[in-house]
Amino acid sequence: MAWTVLDVQNQIASEMDQSATAPSEGGADWNIRLNVINRSLFDWANSGEWSCLKKIYNCLISTSTANASVALPSDFSKLDGYPLIVADGLTTYKFPSVDPSRNFIYNEEDKFVNVLGNDRDGKVMYVHSSALVSGASVQFTYYASPNSLASANNLVVVPDPTYLVQRSLYYLYKGREDGRFPEAKVESDRILARMIENENSRGIADVDRSVPNWLTDEHSFRIGRD
Repeated sequence: MAWTVLDVQNQIASEMDQSATAPSEGGADWNIRLNVINRSLFDWANSGEWSCLKKIYNCLISTSTANASVALPSDFSKLDGYPLIVADGLTTYKFPSVDPSRNFIYNEEDKFVNVLGNDRDGKVMYVHSSALVSGASVQFTYYASPNSLASANNLVVVPDPTYLVQRSLYYLYKGREDGRFPEAKVESDRILARMIENENSRGIADVDRSVPNWLTDEHSFRIGRD
């Protein structure tokens, strides 16, 4: 069963306050602890590529130009694979993502995208293609940034919510110069390592059970098998 913010707050209160219930929602103690819970949430999100943060985005390009742009979702973090674009209205092409500083090495007819922008102003994907029809469809998978937790009934997306408890305890103890903060950090790191291991230990029926590589992805060839 998924944990809520209240569940995490109760667990923190059990250790810090020896209380079965968390401080009142909206109070100073609640808000301070909520801040470190969110800090811990983003520690987790930035520590790996989590399948639970993957999303698929579909849109249409409204203009027909070699430099069309696509406004990326507000929670966009980074691409996961090639954007699939029906550039000519008939065929789906894989567009690699290129650092804008290397655009000069490509020809005008080459197909690629640049991802630019930031979290404050928004991110945009520029599509470079000599032939791009108006209304061309775009699909890509991306890693999303988790939404900040705000209320007691918000669900936690972290696979093992005890990480948020231990990581939050680490920040709270450290802020109070409490000698228990190193132990809390070690425990949170142990839980994080376990989550990373579980994330990369796929079931026997999973087609991605082995470590992916470009030979497998592009040519269905794997060393030691073919």
